[in-house]
Amino acid sequence: MTIHPLRLALLVRNSEPGRFSTVLAEWFGREVDGRDEFKLDLIDLERTPLTELPARIDEADAIVIICPEYNHGYPGDLKTAIDAVRRPWYAKPVAFIVYGGRSGGLRAAEQLRQVFGELHAVTIRETLSFHQPTDPFTPNGTPTDPTTPLAAATLLTQLAWWSRPLREARTTTPYPS
Repeated sequence: MTIHPLRLALLVRNSEPGRFSTVLAEWFGREVDGRDEFKLDLIDLERTPLTELPARIDEADAIVIICPEYNHGYPGDLKTAIDAVRRPWYAKPVAFIVYGGRSGGLRAAEQLRQVFGELHAVTIRETLSFHQPTDPFTPNGTPTDPTTPLAAATLLTQLAWWSRPLREARTTTPYPS
């Protein structure tokens, strides 16, 4: 039996050069590319029309969202993008890479967990969190903390574990809504 790669959508709000989200997306993309079980689809919300987003999420087997924390929450444009998709989120595993301030973005991740629970998605327990994102990466895009790649590997392992049975279930039995 052939096992097809899992399609992983990496959703980032803006991947302009010089932005921390871009550094994260490029580094995490390399981590994903180093694993045979995933095929990466980078979705930059700044460049992807909302009308295209539902189809891209529908094609994905799993989603990772890179998100800053603003005012103890996540940004409004991300909420707009999430709400524009609706049904394609159903029965999909979702993971978070968050950053910002003293909480490292974890307050944004907790709010997103509530939203995705309402959308019948499965959020992965492991979250990558970056506090005060001023120097957690070297100039060449390598994490300064040697445990960061290990945390990413754990997140991806859990994401793959959830993705396979959920993909199979969505294929054989449509998700009840």
